[in-house]
Amino acid sequence: MSQITLRHGDRTWPLEPQNIVVAGRSQDCEIVVTDTQASRHHAQFRRRGSTVVVEDLGSSNGTWVDGARITTPATLADGAAVHIGDRGGTPVTVSITRPTPAVRMPRTGTPSMPLPQRPAASARRPLPRKGAAPAVPPAPSNTGVVFDRWTLPSGPMPTRTPAPSARATVTGSAPQVMPVPLQAPSGGNAGGPFTIGRGLENKIVVDDLLVSRHHVRLVPRSPGFEVHDLGSRNGTYVNGHRIDVAHIGAGDLLAVGHSRFTVRHGQLVASIDEGDVNFVANHLSFALPDGKTLLDDVSFALEGSSLLAVIGPSGAGKSTMLKALTGSQPATEGEVYYDGRDLYDNFQDLRHRIGVVPQEDVVHRQLTVRQALRFAAELRFPDDLDANLRNQRVDEVMAELELTGHAQTRVDRLSGGQRKRTSVALELLTRPSLLFLDEPTSGLDPGLDKQVMQTLRELADGGRTVVVVTHSIANLRTCDKVLLLAPGGKVAYFGPPDEMLGFFGATDHADIFTSVSRDPDGAQHRFRISPMESEQVKGPLSAPRPQAPPLEKPSRQQSIFAQLSTLARRHLRVILADRGYAMFMILLPVVLAILTMVVPGDHGLQMQIGRMRTTEAMQLLVVLIIGAVFMGTAASVRELVGERAIYNREEAVGLSPQAYLWGKLTIFGVLTLLQSVVLVLLVELRKPAATSAVILGSPTLELIVACWLTAFAAVALGLLMSSFVRTSEQVMPLLVVSIMAQLVLCAGLFPVRGRAGLEQIAWLAPARWGYADTASTVDLGTILPSQGGDSLWNHAPSSWILSAAMLVVLTAVFSSITLWRLTRSPKD
Repeated sequence: MSQITLRHGDRTWPLEPQNIVVAGRSQDCEIVVTDTQASRHHAQFRRRGSTVVVEDLGSSNGTWVDGARITTPATLADGAAVHIGDRGGTPVTVSITRPTPAVRMPRTGTPSMPLPQRPAASARRPLPRKGAAPAVPPAPSNTGVVFDRWTLPSGPMPTRTPAPSARATVTGSAPQVMPVPLQAPSGGNAGGPFTIGRGLENKIVVDDLLVSRHHVRLVPRSPGFEVHDLGSRNGTYVNGHRIDVAHIGAGDLLAVGHSRFTVRHGQLVASIDEGDVNFVANHLSFALPDGKTLLDDVSFALEGSSLLAVIGPSGAGKSTMLKALTGSQPATEGEVYYDGRDLYDNFQDLRHRIGVVPQEDVVHRQLTVRQALRFAAELRFPDDLDANLRNQRVDEVMAELELTGHAQTRVDRLSGGQRKRTSVALELLTRPSLLFLDEPTSGLDPGLDKQVMQTLRELADGGRTVVVVTHSIANLRTCDKVLLLAPGGKVAYFGPPDEMLGFFGATDHADIFTSVSRDPDGAQHRFRISPMESEQVKGPLSAPRPQAPPLEKPSRQQSIFAQLSTLARRHLRVILADRGYAMFMILLPVVLAILTMVVPGDHGLQMQIGRMRTTEAMQLLVVLIIGAVFMGTAASVRELVGERAIYNREEAVGLSPQAYLWGKLTIFGVLTLLQSVVLVLLVELRKPAATSAVILGSPTLELIVACWLTAFAAVALGLLMSSFVRTSEQVMPLLVVSIMAQLVLCAGLFPVRGRAGLEQIAWLAPARWGYADTASTVDLGTILPSQGGDSLWNHAPSSWILSAAMLVVLTAVFSSITLWRLTRSPKD
């Protein structure tokens, strides 16, 4: 009888009659394929006589035989190659050895050789025990690559420039060893300093868009390496902490983007985080300062590439759980482990591997899908990355989420499911290993609900661990596990979705929600004493977790000026894409100028001769300045509250609050300058202009500058108000009150100087100083001596400069308070 062997990489598997061999990414497969293109259970092989039949198991990326994707079981001949998920990957090959003709032998013939035994399925990786987390991070569990076998002598190591040919590239391929002379024949120099980065000129080239071109420099220093960060944008991390200079030795973990390096026996060993990692929540509890418990001793373990649904009635702590799992609000007790590493202690290193999609859409609806993703890529990747590589990654993500056909579609014209996929696409740009989603199907119809959950299933099969918080129970069967929380954050169930109804003895999920809501303590106790708990929840541990160190501020991927450029261009594109808003901004100064035409009189802003002098100039200045205040405040008052979800997510991955605020101020500064020019020039077309300047040589220029400084200060005030409100609906009352208050405090309706209390309050109103600035230019105190008791109206450089300087000071004060609001945590 023929002997049939399957080979993948360096391992072989005999295929016996009546035996089925499964290939896939899951650790319980006989043939474990470490490729993100492979599904968890991808294909199966079975024997049929002297041939082999391969059958695809509904994989996402297909099973390929002789370059063609199979849709039905295919028969394989000797030497056939089967590619799992990726036609360019390592294939599974078939070897058929047919028996040789029998030769007559003496009866004392040779003893028979036993057939090789089928190897056991790969054992699952052990989960960490509470209180037993190693002080030094464990060795990476993913594919290892050994680079440059350094011998580290006991004394200082002389330097030698590595030969250009001794270059290694870190990829997700099979293990490879690049030997370098362990020691010079004379016993002298060994290896010298070398660099790691994305550029081909580095000794170790890391094919990762999160890595800077020249990222880190390593110098051999017994007993390990001295590490020097080279100004990388995403940072260099040793044992989870960002460093400028550090030393690594045996057991230390050096992280550069998705690559991890350790020192073992004098060798630098690299591995790639490709997403297939264990994720463990270990006795998580969260209590408020007043003692109220929101999470109560939650533990569960997820294998890599799993899809977990977190469900439960309102008030069950699902949002609190999500914050604890992502590290944005660490639990007060317990640990979260990412592939054996404490997430809280290593948050700055691991945050790039965690994607979070909040319930609100985190994309500007006025942009097209491609524009939104490209701007996000500029903010998330280093600024030394070539634009073509960024755009290529955007195209890859759109193709993965089937958004290519909608690349030129504005986000506000997408369906609910497509908008949610666009939000997911933002997170996939940096190839996170963990993806968390908060209510992604909220407000969607059943069809779109199913589409979104199927997309999440495909993302998990593609090599990510996905956790979704949801109220929907219609598509739980697409998940690997379900975590049911009872009110108070108590675990009522954790296990396969198919077994949940049976566990509760219910026929409807609504009955389960009602049951756990009525008796959350009983639901928690029932699960704890059930066999399901011991079967599904690994390693019940008891020791309390020590207080986690405060989370460091996320590092920026670009310089502040690079982020400022990106944010300003995106803001301008958003304004221009919203035609209604753009037309409003364009027509607003025109409408305000038309309103000045109803002011009676024909003297305008010129000096009036004679005893009967009108208040025309005073009234014109009121319209000009209050119009400037309205232009600035109306432009900015909705900005921060409308983009709060977008800002919070971008700030969590390294966005600079200073760059964000300056980007807004830059565009609004240019916008209000153009509006001020149009407003003043249109008014002077119909009304006589002032004839004498104070300091700038042109009264028209002085009026434009005064109106612009007033409008710019109003922009800063509008942003400040926007940072305090919680919803866009609260903006309009504040806008009306602000405009009415400045109309009163500008001193153009009645004097405020010398009135205790009122005068001091007026100092905080941009309209007060803007009106004084324009009044100084037109010499309002001389035109209307009866109204000229205000010394700020004097036609003198000191008065004009003081008012202009106060407008700058108010802008700085309002902006500083707004920046403080943006940097507060948590954002509210």
